[in-house]
Formats: sequence, C-alpha cells, structure tokens
Amino acid sequence: MNTHLTVLASLGAAILLSPEILILGLIMASDRKAPKLVAWMYALGAALGLAMGLVIGFVVAPEAAPAVADAKPAQPNWMEFIIRALIAGALFWIGAQRLVHAWRAAPIEAVEEAEDAPGAKHGVIAKVKGWFAAKFGGGAELSTPRRCMRGMALGFATMGIHPKCVAVAIAAGHQAMQVTGADQRTLGIAVFSGIAMLPAVAPAIIETARAGACASMKETTERFMKKNGRWMSAVILLGAAVYVGWNAWKSMP
Repeated sequence: MNTHLTVLASLGAAILLSPEILILGLIMASDRKAPKLVAWMYALGAALGLAMGLVIGFVVAPEAAPAVADAKPAQPNWMEFIIRALIAGALFWIGAQRLVHAWRAAPIEAVEEAEDAPGAKHGVIAKVKGWFAAKFGGGAELSTPRRCMRGMALGFATMGIHPKCVAVAIAAGHQAMQVTGADQRTLGIAVFSGIAMLPAVAPAIIETARAGACASMKETTERFMKKNGRWMSAVILLGAAVYVGWNAWKSMP
C-alpha cells in the first residue's frame, strides 16, 4: 500500500505544481463582480473534471485481486499491458513537455489563453472562453450567474479536458484500482484528490478569508510557479512514468 500511496501522492503533486490551475484560480478569484462565488464555482468545476478523469481510470483498470494466501497469481494479458504502456507514455510525454517549457521559460499557455481575446489561440481554455464569449457576450457585461457558469466551465476544462491534467487523473484512477482493500483504496483516492485540488481550491479559500488578496498575489505566484513549478512537476511525472512503465513491462504476457 505504501508504494501505491506514494505514487498517488506524487501524481497529485504533479497537478498541484501545474501553474495554469493556480493562476487561473487566482484570475477567477479576482473577478470584479463576485470574486468569492466565481472562485468557488471554478473549484467545483475543477473537482468535476478531476472526478471524470478518475472514473475513466477506474474503468480502464483491472481491479486488484483480493489478497488470499492460496490464490493463484494473476496472469498477464495484452490489454493490461497496452493500457499501462499508454498511461506511462502519456505521463512521460507530459513530463518531457513540462521539462522543455521549464528549460525555455515558456509562457503559461492556459493563462494567456484565458486572458487573450477569443480566437487568438487554439488551446482548450481558449476554445471554452471563445464559446462563452459567443454564447453570453463580453465578459464585462456578464451577470453573476453567467460569471459563475464561466468559472465552473474553465475549472472543468482545466482539470477535466486539458490533456495534461486528465492524463494524470486517469493514471491515478488506474493506480488506485491496483490497491487491495476498499478502505486503503479510498484513502489513496482521497490523498490524490486532496493534493490535486489544492491549486483550484486555494484561491477560493484565500479570497473568502481575505477579500482582494488574490489580485495582489497573481503576479508573484505566476513568476514563482513558472520558474519552479514546471521543473518539480516534470521530475514527478517522469518518475511516475518510469514506475507505470515498469509495471507495464511486468504485465507483458
């Protein structure tokens, strides 16, 4: 269990160190009309997106066999190998991308897409923002309910549609299903979810505790996360990719 818990905590930390989630949360918490409500709706959308990724991981993973002394060891099969190899490959690719972006000090794309005019970029966040701009009109004219819907949609897109985060959530769901025992599995999922949700929930908590704090924190936080978050996230993801890849190699028929 300790190994599984370590891997799940590491995957949660990889999302925790994703700059775009925290910075977008700070942007939502800096809303001019209803910062607290919009920030909490952003966190709710992120939670729904994370849950979707976990469920996909549950579905594609074989459930761990109960620990019985005289039980026969599970026979490797090609489907289990392919799923684990794909997850390992996705984690490695995402980790390598973050490493390259950290090396080049590239801009945080999701944040730029959220702040730029619709259609300026073609990423997931830009498409969601563009859809809302077309559906509800200019951001300055949005009513409070529509601002909340926009915040929730951005949270869901960032955590549940963005390839980086959804791949990590699927890997966590798959890893959780390797844990024997419902209590231990629940603990592992709770540890992963608690760590992964911190960057989405923290702005809402900060803004609730101290109004206006998020707007002043955004620039400093973005600078720190851009410089340090990607390096740490890349190392964690590459390590998780090696671990999952090793498990895939063991499950090869």
